[in-house]
Amino acid sequence: MSTVLWANVLVAGQVTSDEVDHAALYRHAGRLDALTRSLGLHPFLELCDTTDQRFNVEGFELPAGMASTNELMAAQGAWMPFGEATTMLQALRDHIATANVRFGLLNYQQPQVLAELDEVIAFAKTHASRAERFNFSVVL
Repeated sequence: MSTVLWANVLVAGQVTSDEVDHAALYRHAGRLDALTRSLGLHPFLELCDTTDQRFNVEGFELPAGMASTNELMAAQGAWMPFGEATTMLQALRDHIATANVRFGLLNYQQPQVLAELDEVIAFAKTHASRAERFNFSVVL
């Protein structure tokens, strides 16, 4: 089992997830964060919520009345306003492609990073008319 990111939107207090494993985005989250900061964008890591990861590692109990980590993440998780998040993701994707940013020391992984950003952006666009917030959940 590996750790990955799943893209999520918040619509009327409910989490909708793409439930797609974005392993390259997780693997290179630190680099993506540094890129966003250098470009003057919202930091990539501010999009990453650890509610599910902490639940699986620490084994804490959900608050009374909550049946899933999605409910807890919806109420208390790390979220970014939808428009700001999608603007940041698109600008990041465009910069990586235009500047030919390299990912991976031994294995060239820029194509995987770009493909995963494209998947996330496409997922977000399908919810653009209703989504209020966006995040990535760190999933084990």
